[in-house]
Amino acid sequence: MDEDAGLLIALAVGIILIVGLLFFVIPEPTERAVIATERLDIAVLAFRNSSSWSGVQETVRSRVETGLVNETGIHVYSRAQLDALLVEQSLSATGLLDPATAVRIGSLTGVSKIITGSVYAVDTSAEATTACAKWENGACVQTVPATTYATKISAQVEVIDARTGQIEQAMDVDGSDSATILQGTLFGGFDSLLADSASEIASEVAGNLTSTYTREIRYGLYESVEPKRHGYVGKNATRRFELGSDVRLVLHYTRVRNGDLFDLLWSGPNGEPVHRVEDVVSSGDWSVQTLDSSSLPSGRYLVTGSLNGIVAFEESFTLVP
Repeated sequence: MDEDAGLLIALAVGIILIVGLLFFVIPEPTERAVIATERLDIAVLAFRNSSSWSGVQETVRSRVETGLVNETGIHVYSRAQLDALLVEQSLSATGLLDPATAVRIGSLTGVSKIITGSVYAVDTSAEATTACAKWENGACVQTVPATTYATKISAQVEVIDARTGQIEQAMDVDGSDSATILQGTLFGGFDSLLADSASEIASEVAGNLTSTYTREIRYGLYESVEPKRHGYVGKNATRRFELGSDVRLVLHYTRVRNGDLFDLLWSGPNGEPVHRVEDVVSSGDWSVQTLDSSSLPSGRYLVTGSLNGIVAFEESFTLVP
């Protein structure tokens, strides 16, 4: 078999795999709602450091804080205000946090959760290897000496209830990163690799908090809907519907607890209820809810979804003649 035939076969296999994946993947509805099951105002305290790498605890704290700031449904107390408050109140910003101090910090800041922890190990390594310097037809034809630099941070992160001072979660987390540098190329040091390792830790912490304390629903309003495997695909997302047509709402309960109660209320131009649906849902469920507009007046309408009594989303749309 010549190289051209081999490439054509590889391309055909790749196309088949992509088409197969598209068949199995159901596109998510256009909108995303994150519902906090309890108040998530968070303060990130300084981390302790029992490793031999000076300053790494501050890198981890900064990345965890940034990761939480960027997470929907989580509000992070200003670090500048927090550190100033701790100094003013003569409260320890480092070391083990006793319950009384945690409750005091909670009452002074209004936060519901406190994040702190300890970096207990930092590993760095440099190993000789080779890297490809020249490629031909998708194959490496020339290698050169290189060095792979790697880092790993091991830490324990604690989530403390600021109302009781009790530790709700204690998670062991690792973050790692590496870079391969060609021989003769300057290596800038491990600091950037450590920062990326800390970002990996931050992502795991944010994901853990999100999955523990929030729920997620994907939804969207569409002109029509087609079933696909165990879900639905909305067609022509819109907030403007003609009178007499069906208003279709696609719902995907991407992250809920099995047995959660979902309530859907359709309201008219004057705020009057026109249709209501109550359902018991489980994580991964899909549903399509339909409003028949044939007997309704034109105007601006609202559909409100609530999970366990907490409003998840409010979406307005218009019925036009």
